[in-house]
Amino acid sequence: MSSNTKIGDPASLVKAGSRATELAGETDTAGDHPVGETRAAAKDFAGTQWGGGLGGSLADLADSWSKKTADLVRECRSLGGQCAETGRNYLLVESQNHSLMINTAKNAASDSPFG
Repeated sequence: MSSNTKIGDPASLVKAGSRATELAGETDTAGDHPVGETRAAAKDFAGTQWGGGLGGSLADLADSWSKKTADLVRECRSLGGQCAETGRNYLLVESQNHSLMINTAKNAASDSPFG
């Protein structure tokens, strides 16, 4: 990671992480629909009624689609988790730093001969 990385709005990072996780669920649901239809078509174009290789090709297509959808869902979930965790960690550290600075300022003021 670059040392120049700055987070201007960590809450937006948390929100983006949540949205990526939601998108993973939507992708999973949307990806299942064509897989089911393609598998059904593969069965229709296989066996004694159909002598060509279309059934096998459709089954291969459904397998490939299913794998790619699962990979995309996994990546979205991973990205979502990383974004949300980074945003939460940033907020936590900033809150701890803020508290530390306030406590340090209070202690320094009480030790000062100038009040």
